[in-house]
Amino acid sequence: MRSNAHFGGLLKPVPQEAFSAWLARGARTKNPAPFIRATRCLKRLGVEDADGNLTPAVAEDLSMALGLSSECLRRSFPLPGDWLKAAPEKRLQFCELCLLNDFRSGRQPSSRITWFYWWFNVCPVHGCLLHTGDSTSAPAALLSFVQFNLTLERLPAPVTFRSIERRVKFRCSTPQILQLMAWYFQRWYQASVQRGTVIIGDVELAASVPEVELFMEDILAIIGKKRNYPIDPRSYIARLLDIKSWCSLRSNLRPEAGCEAFLCKDVGEHSAEIRMAMFALLGLFLKLPNCVRVWQLGGGPAYDGYIERLWGSMHSDAVRVPSYLDWLKQRSGGWSPVVRAHFHYLLES
Repeated sequence: MRSNAHFGGLLKPVPQEAFSAWLARGARTKNPAPFIRATRCLKRLGVEDADGNLTPAVAEDLSMALGLSSECLRRSFPLPGDWLKAAPEKRLQFCELCLLNDFRSGRQPSSRITWFYWWFNVCPVHGCLLHTGDSTSAPAALLSFVQFNLTLERLPAPVTFRSIERRVKFRCSTPQILQLMAWYFQRWYQASVQRGTVIIGDVELAASVPEVELFMEDILAIIGKKRNYPIDPRSYIARLLDIKSWCSLRSNLRPEAGCEAFLCKDVGEHSAEIRMAMFALLGLFLKLPNCVRVWQLGGGPAYDGYIERLWGSMHSDAVRVPSYLDWLKQRSGGWSPVVRAHFHYLLES
């Protein structure tokens, strides 16, 4: 992180801190004026989401209000893309251990920008799932965490993913394996956004990141599809997580309503645990090497064609007309030719 001199004596942001959270923290320092000016600037310009893509004109006004260069602002608060970003009122995900570390370090607990995205489910620092709070306020989330979940003396020690990976073949549970796979997926996706290119194994796809995101949304829609009890069998994710109750989204519609009504169009409707499993499976179906390797280390079959067979069970476990596969084939007409060619195995019966 840059020295505080780069911020003209202003409060230095923590790594990956959300811009809105930094403004809120700054307004409570001994030098609140620049942060208050910036907040008023956003309100005057009608900016509803300070953590969105700001226009050059807005960035210039903010830099003047804060006394910083627009380039410094851009570099200090980069956005990890726009894909699956939660609306401001739904940004309730937190890693309470990160918030507690803020508190222990003598600063106000603050939100990280990655917590605002549905594809980000696992804290890379502590190896835990993000938790959903009752407020978008990070301090309020930490207070709730301490009051209702743990005492400070009982907080777990940080867990590194390298230590989990060393144990995965012997002592890790299926949820821990899925958690590691989900972490590998989000790390792969973040690297793709930063590079502006998509690499799977040794293959660099001649497709843009948004083109791959469009494809992944369609796969997720089937992975997290709604179900009709008691007509549909218990979901694969429910079996993996050993959830006895009905874990997937529910629908009161009959199967005759077709597949469209049962698709998961909003990943945020699922709980954090199920989202984690969804992105772990997405990484497996994309054949991301690390996801496949961890799956096999955890006891998943390794024979040729297993991933294709598993995907077939995901889109064929309920009677729908048209079928989920028919819907996917129709959607594939909007994919880029490169994406359609590379992932052709997901379009086969």
